[in-house]
Amino acid sequence: MREHFIGALPERLEELERSWSHVLETAGRPAALEAFHRSVHSLAGSAGTFGQPGLGDQAKEIEHLVECLGRGEEEAIRIELFERISARLKTLRQDALQIRPETVETAAAIEPTRLEPAPSETRVEAPSCLLLIEEDRASAEDLVEQLGYYGWNVIWCASSSRARAVLETQRIRAVVSESSTLPEGGESGPPSSASPNRAGLPLIMVSSHWSWDSRLAAVRSGADACLSKPIDVHGLADLLDKLTCTRPSDPYRVLILDDAVPLGDYYVAVLRDAGMLAYAISEPSALLDSIATLDPELILLDLYMPGCNGIEAARVVRQEERYAGIPIVFLSGESDRQQQLSAMGTGADDFLTKPIPDVDLVRAVELRVSRFRSLTALIRQDSLTGLLNRIAFDLHLETEVARSSRSDAPLVLAILDIDHFKRVNDTYGHPVGDRVIRSLAQMLLKRLRRHDVIGRYGGEEFSVLMPDTTIAAAEKVMNALREQFALLPQPNASGHFHCTFSAGLAELEGHYSGTVLTSTADAALYQAKRIGRNRVVCANADSGAATPPRMHKA
Repeated sequence: MREHFIGALPERLEELERSWSHVLETAGRPAALEAFHRSVHSLAGSAGTFGQPGLGDQAKEIEHLVECLGRGEEEAIRIELFERISARLKTLRQDALQIRPETVETAAAIEPTRLEPAPSETRVEAPSCLLLIEEDRASAEDLVEQLGYYGWNVIWCASSSRARAVLETQRIRAVVSESSTLPEGGESGPPSSASPNRAGLPLIMVSSHWSWDSRLAAVRSGADACLSKPIDVHGLADLLDKLTCTRPSDPYRVLILDDAVPLGDYYVAVLRDAGMLAYAISEPSALLDSIATLDPELILLDLYMPGCNGIEAARVVRQEERYAGIPIVFLSGESDRQQQLSAMGTGADDFLTKPIPDVDLVRAVELRVSRFRSLTALIRQDSLTGLLNRIAFDLHLETEVARSSRSDAPLVLAILDIDHFKRVNDTYGHPVGDRVIRSLAQMLLKRLRRHDVIGRYGGEEFSVLMPDTTIAAAEKVMNALREQFALLPQPNASGHFHCTFSAGLAELEGHYSGTVLTSTADAALYQAKRIGRNRVVCANADSGAATPPRMHKA
């Protein structure tokens, strides 16, 4: 990209000189002066980014002189400014022509920017591997089975000596160990090289009886938590999720608007190299459609663009209530602080000055998107399960319906409801009922794909949006989940019990909106309840035409 920038310099400078000649011919008419200023500003911002800071400094000097010229100075001063700009422009061209592209042995091709995500055939993510150190075979087998429902692939070892061999050969995410099998060094001092967490693995110790000394020994062994037997598997699964972050965060999504296409592509390459989903557009008129398609968590805007400047573009975005919370950061060569503050008065969150080092750009984006996610999570998440609440889910639904309609990609909505849930609350109490709800939420998070959208629709009802999925594939997945949930023991004071759920599925049709898709899936769920519960029903194309009124689903 740097070679391409240098190779295009002669043509770019010729265009700059033509633009300046037009300024001279029109005696500095505002329209001609504005066009020249925009070209110089673009060169000043991009030269440093592509490894030519000296060239960028010269362009900034010319830019400053043009700004002075535009203030309506006296005629004598204007004539002097014209002469100085002409001289600086000649020097800039001479220096630029001395630059030669560096020889590069290999060059990585940059993939074309796409706003549509590629469909994935992966149905379920690979199970997370857990090491269990437990002497009692019956207890171990029970734990292996129950954690399997939450997506954990458990490797059981009866002793710490065998566990060390597993740690040498397997990729382990966490360790659950019976306190009587504390590794060497755990009883009397800090973790040794033999400790399960020598590589920083989360370690959970379990015991039938905990004393101060045994807890101290567990801490010295590097334990992150101490649990009592009998183990609450739901609590253990939740703790493992927190300690291992088994559902990774989605990559940060960044949209860049810059009329200089090579510069936009460069920023895309930098951010993608940092693991983000970055996309660049060069036309302000495409901004709203691009936001609807990408759903960005940060927008980087150039300040000076032909036809529409960054301040105007930011105002257009802020007029849309649904986009009011998206962080907007200006990325421009404008160095005047008053101009920067004026630009931020449109509702932008920050101003970054070109050229900006790659590492600083990445860090600035990470900080702002991380803060955005933290704030939106408080608003969008259900407090009991951590899933999306209904309002947040419905917003995702409308976005996915629009995307699938544009790309003609399949989309399925599933609505799930726990069977006879009122009976659970009446029999075992609301705390147990809440635990049942959390157990289904955990299973959905663990067993579905990362880009499936999962929400708690209210009470014991859940909703799942499956992009790029046919209704036949979705039915297969939902039936597998239904069978696994029915086998999951739900503990209570006197032992345990089992629960089931019913589900209704609807596939997006050409004329559907999010509301119609929801009504169609809800009608299928009503049908599943009516014909016996503990089943999955797929809606046909006309299911939404005669949707029964919503009612409490027991």
